Amino acid sequence: MNTEKNRWIILRYLVAGAFLSPLDYFIVNMALPAIEQAFQATANQLQMVVAIYGLTYAALVVCSGKLGDIYGRKRIFTLGLWIFLFSSLACAFSPSISMLIFSRFLQGIGASLLAPQVLASIKILFDESERAKALGVFGSVFGLAAIVGQLLGGLLLGFPLGGMTWEIIFLVNVPVAALCLFGIYRYMPTEPKQKQSLDYLGVLLIISSLLCFITPLIYGRTFQWPWWIFACMGISFIFLMAFIRYEKYRAHHNKTVLLSLTLFENKTFAYNLPIILFYNFTAGLFICYPYYLQSFLHWSVLAAGFAIVPYGLGFFLGPIVFAKIPQKPTVWILLALSLLFFSFLALGGVFYLAEEPHLLTHLLFFFAGLGHGLIMPVMMRESIRTITLEQAGQASGIVSTIMQVGGVLGGASIGTLFFSTAEIMGFSTALALALIAIGLVQLFGFGFFLLLKKNIN
Repeated sequence: MNTEKNRWIILRYLVAGAFLSPLDYFIVNMALPAIEQAFQATANQLQMVVAIYGLTYAALVVCSGKLGDIYGRKRIFTLGLWIFLFSSLACAFSPSISMLIFSRFLQGIGASLLAPQVLASIKILFDESERAKALGVFGSVFGLAAIVGQLLGGLLLGFPLGGMTWEIIFLVNVPVAALCLFGIYRYMPTEPKQKQSLDYLGVLLIISSLLCFITPLIYGRTFQWPWWIFACMGISFIFLMAFIRYEKYRAHHNKTVLLSLTLFENKTFAYNLPIILFYNFTAGLFICYPYYLQSFLHWSVLAAGFAIVPYGLGFFLGPIVFAKIPQKPTVWILLALSLLFFSFLALGGVFYLAEEPHLLTHLLFFFAGLGHGLIMPVMMRESIRTITLEQAGQASGIVSTIMQVGGVLGGASIGTLFFSTAEIMGFSTALALALIAIGLVQLFGFGFFLLLKKNIN
């Protein structure tokens, strides 16, 4: 039994801090029209406000897990909170769109330091008997962020305080970050630093690989997918191969590595990663659906925020159900993937037949969110279950990176499908196709789940 008496108190502050990362993604999307009006921003500048945060987060998160292994998770988590706090203030008081974009870049750095420390800390602080409950708490914050981000964004923008509109959405981060800093400094023990240095060339290679892969996905649709977009993605694989060879060389010579490639020899860990990648294609929903409601149906920003609540509610309840009801992982994975698959396919059919959302639509969104909320904690638990404590930070960084890459890849591919077909077939059909595509992608998750069962059993 774990002897850290404050572990549940520590977890509260850890997940509250991690809550800031997805919250900022959802709430900023709601504020884009107000930011556009305030700065007379162009479409590319608005895209940068969103993209630079996700891009920085995705590129750096794989390294932050290793930083936690070396310098201690408390030090890296609090560093991330301090960066996030001050960059949020910088966002709120930005005098220009360029300064806002730079401040969002700093926010992405801070956010990248948070999530891997939480997942690794859960592995260390909690025994197997308590880990499902702890991961359920962690997973539920993502669903809560979807609800709060949409609703809070709609409320703050619909009823501005003190003459502030978009500024207030960044200021709400400040008291949350400050509270988390207080709790972590008070309750979380400081881990001793490890006698190893950071693999700086490895950091450069993996960040270059991720940047060259993710940047084209974000900007491909803007530039109508020219040849150099695909060339850039090809270069990312060259950087990746160089990174793998370099890490093998360092491991062979008994030098510190950024990522131990032996992690991928662990079949349980390796086969779970593609499942995590594909269920995060659901990020495409949050690009298509709010745009559909506001631009095609002409709903207000607050009404569009309420429309996503059924999905967010299911997303929030899923991890709680997972923690409360003991079941084999195979049961949860099959149930969650089935909910995602059938709910999104049914939603596609419903929107093809009727343009306006109704009771059945909201019910299906709830079940889709429930599937998302169930799959997240079970995959997090299974992916780190067989990992040693020494590799917990690295494994957590990889899992967080795969989640982010899946979200970006899903947003780019589903978003491109939606906007391209909307011009030809109309918005209702385009949304239907996008939702069906999200459902069909889950078949790849089923496929890797079957491979996992075949190779592990």
